[in-house]
Amino acid sequence: MQVRTMGRHKILIFIICITLCTILPNVSVEAAKEAKEPEVLVIYTTRDGKMNEEQRYLDLLIGHFTSNIRFISSDDVEKSDLSSATHLFYFGQYSTQLPAKFNTLFDEYEGTIVAIGYNSEKIGNQFSFIDPKHEVTIDQISMKSSDKTLDITKMYIVEIKAYEGSEILINGRLKEGGVDYPVMVEGNGNYYYAFDTVDSSRATLFAEALHDVFKIEHEEISPGYIRLEDVHPLVNPKPLQEIASMLKEKDIPYMVALIPVYSNQITGKRSTFADSPELLKVLKQIQKDGGSIVLHGYTHQFRASETGEGFEFWDVENNSPIYFPEDQEYTLKEEKDFSSKEDYLNYINNLKAYEREYIETKINQGIDELAKYGLYPLAFEAPHYTMSQYGYEILSEYFSTYVGQVQLSDKDWEIMDTSPYITSPSFLHGMKLLPETMGYIQPGVEQAVQKMMDNAGRIRLTRDGILSAFYHPYLGAEGFKELLDELDKLPNVSWIDLKEMDVWVKGKNVSIHTVNGEIIKDFNRLKIVSSSMEAPLYYLSQFVRFAAWIMVVIGGAAVCVFIVFTFRLIKRNNQIEG
Repeated sequence: MQVRTMGRHKILIFIICITLCTILPNVSVEAAKEAKEPEVLVIYTTRDGKMNEEQRYLDLLIGHFTSNIRFISSDDVEKSDLSSATHLFYFGQYSTQLPAKFNTLFDEYEGTIVAIGYNSEKIGNQFSFIDPKHEVTIDQISMKSSDKTLDITKMYIVEIKAYEGSEILINGRLKEGGVDYPVMVEGNGNYYYAFDTVDSSRATLFAEALHDVFKIEHEEISPGYIRLEDVHPLVNPKPLQEIASMLKEKDIPYMVALIPVYSNQITGKRSTFADSPELLKVLKQIQKDGGSIVLHGYTHQFRASETGEGFEFWDVENNSPIYFPEDQEYTLKEEKDFSSKEDYLNYINNLKAYEREYIETKINQGIDELAKYGLYPLAFEAPHYTMSQYGYEILSEYFSTYVGQVQLSDKDWEIMDTSPYITSPSFLHGMKLLPETMGYIQPGVEQAVQKMMDNAGRIRLTRDGILSAFYHPYLGAEGFKELLDELDKLPNVSWIDLKEMDVWVKGKNVSIHTVNGEIIKDFNRLKIVSSSMEAPLYYLSQFVRFAAWIMVVIGGAAVCVFIVFTFRLIKRNNQIEG
């Protein structure tokens, strides 16, 4: 009887083990699926079939939730493109007839779909919970679930009727009319957004609603940073030191955007930090006390422009990427100017090859120039935020982190924008963007600080919007104190310390990364110091100064010994005579 019982127990244990072995792998697979980073496919319809600034701004918003983002034109998409996507966005910029495949393209898709703008009624029956009508004008949008409201410039949206069973997330209205119109609606797990454009002036609430789309909870804490801008070798160190002292006293980490070389285009004189030992001393103390260095170009100029005023990675005169030397006049050719597509592509490849060589040279010169003097950049900011899309790709090979606003078009440098939160869009090729959102104090502008605080109020409509501003130290410490007093009033701000982030810089001669708040660097000092005479002369002058002080101390000590000996000798002689 006991043998039979033990046999039954063994059988029972065996069955349990088999069951667990069958269940646990499935549980693990499901858990892995849930833990997987969202994979987003964006299908877009544009007039020329190419991506533009609208899609790139959407890229900025989605990049807050995942870095796994693909874009494909509605003309080129196939059903196989949808197979691995957890979230699908359709962005119709204008009303048009979609390819016939859209009738069944999404029939087997089980993920979340977000439709933006036009043509939602032409992508199967996924959006039967709304009925697009005409267009209406609104100048205010608000969240239905909270008191978050945003005034915007008058703009058309797609007027829709939301059927029973759907939920309106964002409302719009024309204030003088007082009639509400659905702006963002959820139904059957899918979402519709009635704007046909997305940018920072009106997409803040959409950015907030995307937290619901991705089902990702982010704390309602605003990261923030303060950046001291355009610090070059001729900057007066006094106000910079005073501002740094204020920030140290309040224990606020911050950034300093450095331009390593000041070049006077009129006289041809070139100044480095070796020419400003007092400023260099302040910068080294800043790096030690809580400030982080951001490389802000190499000379912050191109052609006959002043350092700090000119552009460095964009040809403003031709409104194009930098494809030719600054002293060469040219006119960009188009495909129609060539006898074959192959010749045109070779022409484009040659232009991009020049741009790559130019950008890489400037980046490496900038990193090397700072490292010569013990200054180690942890992020990059393009002068005036201007850089081509290919430029960002090149830059991503050297920096993990980008600071500021971003240029969204290769057709016009003024088409730039900012994200309401930290993001890693696909067009930055792995770089993390710490966007600038509040602006800066412009000399002569009334209520400049208040305008910055108004911008902060708009950004705070997103639960984790980043509050970031910059200030030019030449404006003086008093102006900064006024700004800092207002920043102090912002609740739930977590100030960003680049040293505490996982950042890296990989220059040709210098490698930098951070570990637990420490800057780890690896470089050939002899190679970068010997690249020019400024650094050796600087270190020689420092040695001579140090040696001179040693001589002064030794000489002073010798004089003191001589005086003491003389007094003792006189005293002794007096005693003998007495």
